[in-house]
Amino acid sequence: MRTSGAFFLGAIAGAAAVWVWGRDMEEYVEDKTRGLRTKAAEGVRAVEEKAGRVLDRGGDALRRADDFLQGTKEHVSDALRAGQEAIRPASATGDARPHGGG
Repeated sequence: MRTSGAFFLGAIAGAAAVWVWGRDMEEYVEDKTRGLRTKAAEGVRAVEEKAGRVLDRGGDALRRADDFLQGTKEHVSDALRAGQEAIRPASATGDARPHGGG
């Protein structure tokens, strides 16, 4: 029972200390950590700027890749249509193949 009594007495003493000197302790901690918090905020801002630049570059690369793929898709489609026309047999009426294929 002695340990729990000491714990209870310590809890009461701690609560009293916070009640009496709470604002002083808060101001002390705030003053002592001001520089650290400023550096941390600057670090977060630097990370934000760097991440923004990286993501912008990634977006640009994706847009360029999309443009390239669209151009390639069009080129392949054109080539396949030309191949279809080249191998399509002439009609039964004797018409020649379009595009002068011979």
